[in-house]
Amino acid sequence: MRRFNFYFKSFQFAILFVLLIVISACSYFPAIAPLDKNQINSEGPPPAQVEGSPVSTSTPGLIVDFEEEKIVTEHATPPEEEKPNKEDQKTLRIALTFDDGPDLKYTPQILDILKEKNVKATFFVVGIQVNKYPEVVQRMEDEGHMIGNHSYTHSSFTKLTPEQLKKEIDSTDKKIEGVVGYTPEIVRPPYGAINDEVRANLESYGKQVIIWNIDPRDWDGTSVNDMLDNILSNARDGGNILLHSFGSKHVANTVSLLPKVIDKLEELGYIFVTIDELQ
Repeated sequence: MRRFNFYFKSFQFAILFVLLIVISACSYFPAIAPLDKNQINSEGPPPAQVEGSPVSTSTPGLIVDFEEEKIVTEHATPPEEEKPNKEDQKTLRIALTFDDGPDLKYTPQILDILKEKNVKATFFVVGIQVNKYPEVVQRMEDEGHMIGNHSYTHSSFTKLTPEQLKKEIDSTDKKIEGVVGYTPEIVRPPYGAINDEVRANLESYGKQVIIWNIDPRDWDGTSVNDMLDNILSNARDGGNILLHSFGSKHVANTVSLLPKVIDKLEELGYIFVTIDELQ
């Protein structure tokens, strides 16, 4: 009987111990709420946001305003500027013209520079010089330059009789044709001396009279810098620059000027053309 009572009490203590363990476990773990079907396969609930108000990130003290960030992002890269259409850009044409040659000193130097710069020019040649240096005239032709008539003796046309004028033109034409195989259509009166009668006579010979509209005065010993300033300040579309390839020691300044003025005018958007392309 005592043994029964001992086992019965032991059983009661065991039951009580198990109940205590169950009660303790229930108080330690929170109740698990049923899972909403809308949250299935979701990595987590979306953050609560109020439109127009800042949202706090997980970094303490860091506030990001997504509306402001959107604006900054939209303007971070400026829109690409439209490039001007080359077809809409006006072509600036300008002509280099050289009087009084050829010779064997300055004219070949000028031709060398033009060849190096890939520039074409117009040479108004004097008949007596063509007679002396036909090979230089041939080089002008071979390298794509234009050749014009500048009289035979460099006489002022306004001081000549009509007969003398015609002889000046015809004699030079003959010398040029003997070198390049044709007679030029353009003529430049020496010193630019012309009047209505002379112009009418030249046109009756089938010649187009070409003067100039930019004169840096290289024939007068003007410095290279002054000539450059003169040309740049007077440059225009359709510009016709008067220079010389023979006639005096001052042509040395012309040779020094040439590469500088070519570079500067090209920087300004000019292209160099011969007189026939300028019309």
